[in-house]
Amino acid sequence: MLTALLLIATLTTLSISYTPLREFIPGYAPPYLSKDLVRLTSKTDSLLADLRIKEQKQLMLERILKGEFVDDSMFSDSVIISTINNASLNASHNDSLFREAVEREDRFNVLTEETEKPSRLQNIAFYAPIKGMISDKFDIQKEHYGIDVVAPENEAIKASLPGTVILSSWTTETGYTIGIQHENDLISFYKHNSVLLKRIGETVLAGDVIAIIGNSGELSTGPHLHFELWHKGKAINPEHHILF
Repeated sequence: MLTALLLIATLTTLSISYTPLREFIPGYAPPYLSKDLVRLTSKTDSLLADLRIKEQKQLMLERILKGEFVDDSMFSDSVIISTINNASLNASHNDSLFREAVEREDRFNVLTEETEKPSRLQNIAFYAPIKGMISDKFDIQKEHYGIDVVAPENEAIKASLPGTVILSSWTTETGYTIGIQHENDLISFYKHNSVLLKRIGETVLAGDVIAIIGNSGELSTGPHLHFELWHKGKAINPEHHILF
């Protein structure tokens, strides 16, 4: 009897060990599952490394967009080590003189257009001097340093910003013209008016009526306002700052 029991136990053990029945034992993992587990673990590690690199790049981009200093030595997505000779980055004497000459020339060049808002003007709210249709746009190359706005007859011209009137007179080419000095090195000009309502030295607020639209001056071919904005001696495009 005992021998029969031992034989049955031995056969049961062998059957479980060398047949698919062993997969039904709790906690037992077949060999192919172990291989899959190793492969998936390796792939997961690779994906986590790629995710860390992408997070680092996103962090760098956010800092760049905010204008913050970025120390790229903290980012590790590249194994390439570059050696830079600092001495080779120093400009030669002739190169330095050339750069100074170009910067000095550009500083006083009114034909240089600022295509974007200067940083000091980003948060300034300009008042539209008049609402109408723009008939001639700002064009440095054509020496048209402002824009022409067509509006109904007798329409009021308003100051674009607070300031002090520095010009209020008649010229042969631009007719009745008024100019206002503002903060942040800004000057605005309003030309071809029919009537001027402010005199030199008067202070105005944004939106104050300063003139009436007209057709005065030899350069005018019909009732309109020629409006100019100047920043630090350079003409800037009014359409970059004001919605007409």
